[in-house]
Amino acid sequence: MQAIILTAGEGARLSGWTTNKPKGMINLGNRPILDYLVRAITNSGIKEINMVVGYGKNSVMSYFGDGTSFNCKINYLFQDERTGTIEALRIGLDGINDEFILVPGDNFVSSNAFKNLRKFNTNVLLSGQAERWSKWGEIELVGGKAKITFTNPNAYGRIHFTGIMKINKSLALRLIELSGSHLGEALQALGSEYPFEVVKADYWHNIVYPWDLISGNSMALRDNLLYKNGKIEANVSIKGDVSIGRGTVIRSGTYLQGPLSIGDNCDVGPNSVIGPSVSIGDNTTIGAFTEIVDSIIMKNCEIGSYCSLKGSVVGEDNILGSHCVAVPTNRNIIYLGQEFSISNRGAMVGDGCLIGSRAVLEGGSILLSNATIGEGEFYNAVFQGDSI
Repeated sequence: MQAIILTAGEGARLSGWTTNKPKGMINLGNRPILDYLVRAITNSGIKEINMVVGYGKNSVMSYFGDGTSFNCKINYLFQDERTGTIEALRIGLDGINDEFILVPGDNFVSSNAFKNLRKFNTNVLLSGQAERWSKWGEIELVGGKAKITFTNPNAYGRIHFTGIMKINKSLALRLIELSGSHLGEALQALGSEYPFEVVKADYWHNIVYPWDLISGNSMALRDNLLYKNGKIEANVSIKGDVSIGRGTVIRSGTYLQGPLSIGDNCDVGPNSVIGPSVSIGDNTTIGAFTEIVDSIIMKNCEIGSYCSLKGSVVGEDNILGSHCVAVPTNRNIIYLGQEFSISNRGAMVGDGCLIGSRAVLEGGSILLSNATIGEGEFYNAVFQGDSI
C-alpha cells in the first residue's frame, strides 16, 4: 500500500511562523510536524509515499531526501499554485496503483491509526474528537453509512473527520469529478454513493491556528528521543524525560522538568526553571532566573534573564529582553476575522521579533513576523508586524 501526503499549502493562519516553509515544517519537540507523520506512516508498514509539495518545497525536499533515512521511498509531486486539496489529490495520484491512504500534512496522529485503517478492505474515514471545528467536516452516520456534513462543524465532542482516509483509486477519481476545490466539500457532495467504514484515532491533533502549536508540542514530546549530549554543570536538577542536544550547556542551579527537549548549541541558566512540556530550538540562549513552562522556543532565539513564559510560542530568530512576561489569561480575541476564546495560552510570537525588556504580552496576544515591542510596553492585541 502507498500513501499520499498533501503539504503544498502555506498555512495562512500560521503565516508568522511559515516565512519560507510550509506549516508541516514547523518544529515541535525539535522535529518538523511532517517528521512525526512520515514516521507514523512508515511504522504502520507503508513504505512508499507520494508527497505533494508547493510552497517552501525546498525545505521539505532537503529534509526528507529520497526517504531512505526514514525507511521508505518518497516521490515528490509539485502543486505550485494553491488551487485546493482536490487538485492536490489529482497530482498525488501519479504512480498510485489502487488502495492508498490520503493524509493532510498538518496532522499529529499515531501509527496505530494507520495500522487500523489498513485492516479494512473497504474505504475508511479516520475520525477524531476536536476542541473546535474541523475544516474537513463532521462524520454523520445515516442508515449505517457514513457521510461528511458541515451542518454543525463547531460542535465540541462530535465525530469529526480528520481528513485522513483509506480509499481506492476509483473513488479518488470520482471525487476529482465532483465540483469544488476542497476535498471535504467533494466528500459531502458524494453523499452515500460510496460506503465508508469509520475508525476513531487513539489521538489526533490538527495544527490550524498558532495556539494549536502548544497542544501539538505536548503530543510531539510523547515521542521525545531521550539523550543528554551537552554539558551539565553542578547543582542542576533533572526530573522526567529530558533531552539535551550536542554542544548545549545547562548552567548551575537550573531545574529541568520533562517532558522537555533542548536542541543543539543552547545555553540555559543559571538558576532557571524549564519545563514541563517545553521545546527549545537549536542555538538558543536562556538567561538566568528565567521560567519557561508549556511553551515552544524555536531556534536562534535570545531570551533574557528574569523572564516568565507560560503557554507561549516564540518563533525563530527572536530577541526577548530581560524581565519579559507572557502568561495565560482568559479572554476573547479576534483573529483573521473570527472570534476565539483563548484560555491557558500565553502569547504567540512570530519569527524575527524584537521584544524590549520588561514588556508584558497578555495571554492571547499574537505578533506575526518582524514585530517590535518597546521596553516596558503592555501588549494585548493581534498585531501584523512593524513597531509599537
